[in-house]
Parts: sequence; structure tokens; C-alpha cells
Amino acid sequence: SMLRVLPRLASLAGRSTLRHHSAAPAALSDELRTKIKGMVTEAPVVVFMKGTQKEPACGFSKNVKLVLDFHEVSFRDHNVLVNAELREGIKAFSEWPTIPQVYVKGEFVGGCDILIQMHKDGELSDLFDKHEVPNKFGDCKKKE
Repeated sequence: SMLRVLPRLASLAGRSTLRHHSAAPAALSDELRTKIKGMVTEAPVVVFMKGTQKEPACGFSKNVKLVLDFHEVSFRDHNVLVNAELREGIKAFSEWPTIPQVYVKGEFVGGCDILIQMHKDGELSDLFDKHEVPNKFGDCKKKE
């Protein structure tokens, strides 16, 4: 729906101005880009976070985990704290300056704020359903 596109457009508009003021992310090598492309598609939902889903190392990463747990969505985690190249690389890949980063079926959804906003707006179940990701509140259910 048009409603869903608007906040995304606003964030995209904000993003381009952000980049001019802050240091541009390091150029992404073809090798690392290919590696990250593989990582974002290795599971239906992939989260690049500080720490792990068992032990999140920052509040934002913990909140992303809590939202996904609430929706009973399983996800693959990548701990960027153990890999500085990945930590900078994922920011360049998504053109998004912060961690955590959530991908659904290989598409960048956003970070903590966007995920929480979509949760509050009731849009997360729709997103998971659209991508056929089993979730608690949508039409796409986990197979018993």
C-alpha cells in the first residue's frame, strides 16, 4: 500500500543527506559484496547484530530479537562484533549507517526503529506473510 511506502521514502530521503555529512562508508570489495549477498539470503530472516540472539550485546539488537521472538519468527544471526570487516561491510552494502540490520528474503527491511514501528503499525505480519515467512499473527503459520 501507499502508506507503507511513505515512511520508507522519508527514511530514504533522510539517508542521502546523512551520507554527505558523515564519513562515507568504506568502498565494498566485490569479494565482500558477494559474501554478504550470500549471507543475507542464507535464511528467510537474517539479522546482523551486536552479539548473538542468545546474548545480544546492545539494547537495539536485543529489541530486534524481542520483536522477532514475539512474532515467533526464527532468524539467522551474524555477530558483527567478531568481524570488523563485516561490521563496516554490511553498512556499505545496505547504505544504512547503524547495526542491527534486518533482512527478509534477502531484502533490507531496516534497523531497530523501523522494525519496532512496523510492529506497532501491524505491518510486520503482512511483511512476513508476503514473503511466506511463518509467523504467529499472520496467515502464514508454522508447520506443526
